[in-house]
Amino acid sequence: MDALTAVPGSSPSGAARRADGNLCLRPGRLLAGRVRDYSGYEEQLAAPVQRREMPSSRVTLVVSFGDPVEVPRSRYGVPGAPCACLVSGPHDRVARTRIRGAQHGVLMRLRPFDAYSLLGVPMHLISNRFVNLETIFGRSSLRLTEQLAEARDWTRRFDILNTELAARIATGPAPDPAVEWAWRRLRATAGNTRISALAEHLGWSRRHLVRKFRQQVGLSPKTAALIFRFERAMALLDDRSRSLADVAAEAGYADQAHFSRAVHDLTGHAPGEFRTTPLMRALG
Repeated sequence: MDALTAVPGSSPSGAARRADGNLCLRPGRLLAGRVRDYSGYEEQLAAPVQRREMPSSRVTLVVSFGDPVEVPRSRYGVPGAPCACLVSGPHDRVARTRIRGAQHGVLMRLRPFDAYSLLGVPMHLISNRFVNLETIFGRSSLRLTEQLAEARDWTRRFDILNTELAARIATGPAPDPAVEWAWRRLRATAGNTRISALAEHLGWSRRHLVRKFRQQVGLSPKTAALIFRFERAMALLDDRSRSLADVAAEAGYADQAHFSRAVHDLTGHAPGEFRTTPLMRALG
């Protein structure tokens, strides 16, 4: 990772400038109460860059006032196109995007049920897809982009976003606390909780739990569990003192062979490749 240095006198806390001069910063508090991973960025690319986004349990929302992000054709046949503002739902496969030129904007990573409140749409409609934010927010997304681009500094930008997000969350659908609990339980155990046990604890049928997950998370509980286990394994792989067998055991796979098959099924790569090649990972 590129070295980071503090930005002297920067008003948002958590501001840092990379050694290459590009900027990455975070606000000092949760925005809108529920947005937990949130950053402003500014980067000038000398050449186009293709990003490989790994399977992720989170929703990514980008509001860009620089050059757009090029997204791929979807598996539903919808053509890919450059997007200034986009939403990427939870996904259980690798996706590729392409960026170029002046990258300047805000990136948010949300838990799916928080995105459900913010976006106000069933989450299965955006899972495994890149969606232009204008199709969800309408023309207000263009107004928001203009306000952010014209703001005098990042403190003002974060204030504008906080106001906009808080208003949308307040009027959006409330996630079911039972779905939040089941999602948190799966995440805490890296997917190593039986789905039937979750349904039994909630007093629901398994079918009802799956239906509610699709609506408010975008994936089935079983698929979410696979991704949580994968994300846990990716974090463990960063510790090179752990062998692949150790990573498999700690992440909850039956054995190293099971680990290798599962990672290959999700990404098309063997686990060891994540230590030997610069594969881009989505942040979990």
